[in-house]
Amino acid sequence: MSLPRIRLLRRGTQSLGILVGILGFAGIGMTHLIFPGLHCYSCPWAVTVCPIGLMQNLVINGTVPFYWLGFVALYGLVLGRGFCGWFCPFGALNDLLSFRKVRFLKAFSSLKFLVLMGTVVAAWRLSDTWFCKLCPAGGLEASLPYFGLGVAELNTPFLVHMGTLGATLLGMALVSRFWCRYLCPMGALLSLFNRVSLFGLRLEGDRCSGCQLCTRACPMGIEPHLSINSTDCIKCGECVPACRAGALRIGFSLPGKEGRVPVPRSGAFARLNRVLARK
Repeated sequence: MSLPRIRLLRRGTQSLGILVGILGFAGIGMTHLIFPGLHCYSCPWAVTVCPIGLMQNLVINGTVPFYWLGFVALYGLVLGRGFCGWFCPFGALNDLLSFRKVRFLKAFSSLKFLVLMGTVVAAWRLSDTWFCKLCPAGGLEASLPYFGLGVAELNTPFLVHMGTLGATLLGMALVSRFWCRYLCPMGALLSLFNRVSLFGLRLEGDRCSGCQLCTRACPMGIEPHLSINSTDCIKCGECVPACRAGALRIGFSLPGKEGRVPVPRSGAFARLNRVLARK
């Protein structure tokens, strides 16, 4: 697949993700579905539930989160972090603001797991949704709209939200996929499924020349040819057209002992694969 085509497909699915998040603007009521991307369900137009916000409330209430676990497991086993690269509204904003590709230490990518654990511990110990009070997506999708509508006041919580949003936007402008790489708890959660999800990259090792063109194309700063479908891979597919040897493929496949095994040639997943494989 060519780079313009794969980007066009991603922009289309990212636009769909943004649209789903704000369908309340058209008068559609809450569906109580969990959308596996970072967005704010306090947004005045939200129709889906933020998985991180719901997780905190479940921890606070001491409820066994079977409903939440079911949704997250379903999303994770089908796409893994593919949601980050193809559907997440905040991920789309990361793409739009990534003017430069500054290479930071890869060790910092572990911070998102600390953010995820800290979010759970804070909800448990403090009985409050502290991540929501700091979440930059909440600042963009809830605090700013409510302030514009005259509902929110210019107080300390609002200024804190704007501060975290401003710092995050600056990071996005300086580092490609800054939020996704280092801080997103939703990305950390979905990354646990990355190597076993149906959607992902396939590497034909005998074709790989080790030229590292895939690494240069990767917005997450990883090395696809050395660590296929790693926890940091958002499965955006930017590396696929960059590989001149044709060693990389993206689509639906089954995890196997010797790499990933293609799905059967018939069915919904096979049809999606044919769309992704078109030149």
